[in-house]
Amino acid sequence: MIDKDKFLNDIFQYRRAVILLSAARSGLFELFVGKKELDVPKVAKTMKWSTRGTEIILNALCALGYLKKNQEKYLVDPMFQKVFTDGNYQLLGEWIMHEWRLINRWIHLSEVLESGKPYREPEKHTVHLNHRNFILSMAHREKENLITLVNAIDLSECKKLLDLGGGPGLFAIGFLEKYPSLRAIIFDTPETEPIALEFMNSSAAKSRIQFMGGNFMTDDFGDDFDVALLSSILHIYGPDDNEKLLRRIYQSLNDGGKIIIRDFFLNNKKTGPVIGALFAVNMLINTENGNAYSFQEMKEWLTSAGFTHIEKRKLEGRMAILVADK
Repeated sequence: MIDKDKFLNDIFQYRRAVILLSAARSGLFELFVGKKELDVPKVAKTMKWSTRGTEIILNALCALGYLKKNQEKYLVDPMFQKVFTDGNYQLLGEWIMHEWRLINRWIHLSEVLESGKPYREPEKHTVHLNHRNFILSMAHREKENLITLVNAIDLSECKKLLDLGGGPGLFAIGFLEKYPSLRAIIFDTPETEPIALEFMNSSAAKSRIQFMGGNFMTDDFGDDFDVALLSSILHIYGPDDNEKLLRRIYQSLNDGGKIIIRDFFLNNKKTGPVIGALFAVNMLINTENGNAYSFQEMKEWLTSAGFTHIEKRKLEGRMAILVADK
């Protein structure tokens, strides 16, 4: 029965995710890097796991294709060796920790559906660490997609960029390094500043970047901008707040300026693609009013704010960009 098989297979996917996230979160893959082969007792002792549990998880990772078993010893499959040794694995590890936190929120979906409110962890003492993890996990995604975005938009005539909610600021940095006459303001929450400065200060364009801290829904983020970038911002908020924000951005732009929106885009029925629809559920769990939106919805908000020449462009597998002019 194909319909039942699909139903059950979709349900069983959580098992793969939990195995991989648990292994990555524990540092298991790093343990194997540089080691030719390891047996169960060695892994169990190093990881401080039970022998039974160690053998079961290692065999499961073999079944999933991440490890190989040679007699009684295990090693990382050659196909994945580079993943765990690549210089970017530190940021990937932050993204893994972010996904671990999310999966522990997702199990509360039924409660969220009943209350209509996002789920919040009770532990207040982890807020600072969680924010750093969130910003660094976003840096992982930005670093992966930086070249694609920078090459998708011509900013050669622009002098001043606003990266609104720019987080670590990698997109702004990428544009500045490509265009020597461009300056940028990264606007985000004050607690994001020290994290963004780590990336800003390592860039050759650091003298042309300024960080401003505040709440961009209520605080002044300046004007005289030629271009405004909103990457993964609109899905955090509801339609009313998004309309207000786009009007404020319109006022901050010079005549002839442009706005770039990088986000998930649903079809007009809001029934797909799957990645966008699942992300909408993520916003339900994690935000007060957030959602994934269709191109048509965003186009209506932009038009209402005064923008023209609204165009959607394919960018990457997960996201697209929307470009509009003032």
